[in-house]
Amino acid sequence: MTTGTRLACFGVALVVVLGAGAGLGAVAGPAVTKAAVEAPAPIGEGVVSTADGYRLIPQSTNLDQSGGPFRFRIERQNGEPVRAFTASHERLLHLVMVNRELTVFHHVHPTLDADGTWSINLPPLDPGSYRAVTDFWITGGPHLALGTDLSVPGGYQPTTLADPAPVSNVDGYDVTVDTERGAGGAITATLTVRRNGAVVTDLQPYLGANGHLIAMRAGDLAYAHVHPIDSAGETGGVVRFDATLSSAGRYGLFFDFQHNGIVHTASFTFDQGAVTGTAKMEH
Repeated sequence: MTTGTRLACFGVALVVVLGAGAGLGAVAGPAVTKAAVEAPAPIGEGVVSTADGYRLIPQSTNLDQSGGPFRFRIERQNGEPVRAFTASHERLLHLVMVNRELTVFHHVHPTLDADGTWSINLPPLDPGSYRAVTDFWITGGPHLALGTDLSVPGGYQPTTLADPAPVSNVDGYDVTVDTERGAGGAITATLTVRRNGAVVTDLQPYLGANGHLIAMRAGDLAYAHVHPIDSAGETGGVVRFDATLSSAGRYGLFFDFQHNGIVHTASFTFDQGAVTGTAKMEH
């Protein structure tokens, strides 16, 4: 896989800290096909609700503060719901829910009903504006990341991303990041998970890998979902990612990892300065 497909169209230099959040959901439904290879980079980056002839249609754009059900369908342009999806990262569809400031984050996996409706019970949410991003691969069709704007009514209190820092603390774990820059925005990020000062050596596979990285660009909330490198058969607490990172800006970055049967999310703020040169593409 090229570094461009690992983090398509994103420009970031990782420096970190923010908060934490994680979610899990069951996946079931008809017409399930297991991918033989990893899906290509998704089209749409989560900034559009329609792409390549498909649409994300939420049942409602208002969410309740107490959480509860969120339902939506993926439809063709003629209104016919899609029912056949190919698994990517061991799930038929990934749903990412973030608020506009990128200070609330949930990565969950809805259930697909026979009529083509996806559903998930969301956790409580602070009032404000949200973006729901759906990452999925249509069987025999494109891999897409479609998004829609949602709102949670109530007494809204503005929040902002924390300034960058090298450590994220979540659920008793300390996650640090070390980065190496290359030409054209190329970067290798090494994330290390520690507990009580010691590196965790028995991370458990989650969605087929030792960790997952999701990046959301501040402002337009553009999205990318990537896999680590050199992860097959490894269980240590050091997970590496590479990417071609092509544009300047501030981002929220969210790293999912599993330990002792529980998924945790380390959240970061990171900035990218001016990008110069040309990245070397690797396969």
